[in-house]
Amino acid sequence: MKEETLTDALLREFLLGKVNDEERGRIERLFLIDSQTRERVLALEQDLIEDYLENSLTEEDKERFLSRYAQTEDQRRTLRITKSIKDWAVAEARVPQVAAATLYGWSGLWARLRHRPVFVIPIVVTIVIVIALAIVWLNSRMEQRKHFAIEQELAQLNSPASLREVPPQTISLDLRPVTVRGVEPPQAELKIHTEIHFIELHLSWLQNERYPMYQAEVRRVGDPESFIIPNLHAESDGGYTIRLRLSVQQFKRGQYQINLTGIAADGSVSSSEEYMFAVGN
Repeated sequence: MKEETLTDALLREFLLGKVNDEERGRIERLFLIDSQTRERVLALEQDLIEDYLENSLTEEDKERFLSRYAQTEDQRRTLRITKSIKDWAVAEARVPQVAAATLYGWSGLWARLRHRPVFVIPIVVTIVIVIALAIVWLNSRMEQRKHFAIEQELAQLNSPASLREVPPQTISLDLRPVTVRGVEPPQAELKIHTEIHFIELHLSWLQNERYPMYQAEVRRVGDPESFIIPNLHAESDGGYTIRLRLSVQQFKRGQYQINLTGIAADGSVSSSEEYMFAVGN
């Protein structure tokens, strides 16, 4: 399958899990190594989410969508929040025009109101505050959509099919938990170069308990935002490790923290380990 044969219809079927294993593997490889394919997939994924929120999917596609994009409580909560914001945005679609007209005519409006009764001024201030809050809310919506897209990209990057292939632009790093028998291991540091596209972390799980699935939370120290990567599986080839693959585009210089949590068969959250590493120039 060549890149030019990747039609929007085929990529949409890929997102809904309708393609066979061979096609899925080829699309996932292109997603990892080709930026244009990755941008197309992410854009179509957003369109698919919009179609779900607008209730324009068939019953079959709706079930497939929910099975892939509403597996965890975090994903379901994100969908609920996105739908609420979308409903609000539709209802308030005229707010930007009102804001522009208000700001454009503010100086004249203020000149007219200066000689009006004092009680008018608080009304105008209230209108301006409401407009400012609306703009902040819309910006927040854009940030939430960006965060959701990054988490979906990370989930694709760490799918079993993707992890079976190791792109040549990948560097790896072995990490042990922050505290092992009361002794902290030395700080691991990654030097990222322009030719490196992916980082693969090998997280050693030293606890006796074993779990069918793991979930990682990645956060830059000092930043409030974190990213959840679910459905991770352990490998016991010479040790018990969980592979976590990340894109270098998501990293800035600084220290990073990973919380790795075991997920029991019934879906309950169990033991966890913490890992640290630094990213330098």
